[in-house]
Amino acid sequence: MSTKTENDTEQSNPTESLWETYDDLPNGAQAELRRGTPSEPFWRMLASVGKEREPDPEKLSKWRLLIQCMAIAGYSGTPFGLALKKAEYSEARLKRLLEADDEQLSTLLRRTAKQLKSADQKANWNTIRRLLFDEEETEEVRLQIAQEYYTYDTNLNQDDSADE
Repeated sequence: MSTKTENDTEQSNPTESLWETYDDLPNGAQAELRRGTPSEPFWRMLASVGKEREPDPEKLSKWRLLIQCMAIAGYSGTPFGLALKKAEYSEARLKRLLEADDEQLSTLLRRTAKQLKSADQKANWNTIRRLLFDEEETEEVRLQIAQEYYTYDTNLNQDDSADE
């Protein structure tokens, strides 16, 4: 029974498996992934989540984007919206990110990853994986990111007023 639970956990958060694989790679391979190169390290990362034989080029492109963003910014358990808030990601950028269509999303996600990196703020990219691949959940994921972002702000204001 515990094996099933472990498999369910892996299924629900494959980004953690991706990160573990990335973390074990040598520096040169990690650099290739930060550049978004679909070379051997990319395929090794996909194999770690059972997607190395993905026949759909559009999905492969999305995997490449996700892996590149994780490689740029890093991975942690911090909810994505909360990580954005901690990185001082502006509300205007958040709005653009949440309203982006598929064409704009890749550019905005790469910029977001770079901003998270410059703020030394890692995030849980599983939320973005769901945004990229789970079309039925797109609206739910966008709401989740916004909730994490704005709830953090509300908690800050409550903490500030409690100190007065």
